[in-house]
Amino acid sequence: MTDLYDSPQPVLHTATHRGAKLTLRPAQLGDAPGVLAACLDPETLRWTTVPLAYDHEKAVDFVTGYAPGWWERRQGAAFVLADADDAYVGQIDLRVSADPQVADVGFLTAPHARGHGYMSAALRAVAEWGIRELGLERVEWKAFVGNDGSRRVAERAGFTYEGVARSGCAYRGERRDAWVAALVRADLTTGATA
Repeated sequence: MTDLYDSPQPVLHTATHRGAKLTLRPAQLGDAPGVLAACLDPETLRWTTVPLAYDHEKAVDFVTGYAPGWWERRQGAAFVLADADDAYVGQIDLRVSADPQVADVGFLTAPHARGHGYMSAALRAVAEWGIRELGLERVEWKAFVGNDGSRRVAERAGFTYEGVARSGCAYRGERRDAWVAALVRADLTTGATA
């Protein structure tokens, strides 16, 4: 990888297609209540691998351990999405795989923030940052088949749909089919946009 990891995790700034300001920053202890609320949401539990029985302790562990752990291990970065008032509106992880030129993304949007374009803007910003700054060639998105909201986010962020990975994702002790899409370095040079 790069020595970028020798510095603190960066803060990224972007805007939605409607012009709303968005900051992607490391998690802070004050984000724990927002993380907890998002992780208790029935739609979050339906479409993600967030543990059942999520509680305040798990939310604190997320912001103090899990999120900063990606950067500390030099395996990517976990960002909190903060709106113009610095309030939690979601989170996104960029996780570098065993192949140092490939990463996958995982994200969730707080229920109150859905439909505002935050996640599409964040996904594009994080993927471009990973390609340009971490030297990635490919950023992959997967979602359980049927998660139309996540698919719209990926498509709006410029990811190209590649198909269905049968039994492609683990979910609470079973395997589920997953949609797969990617943004690759060539997409940035050919003018593919969100």
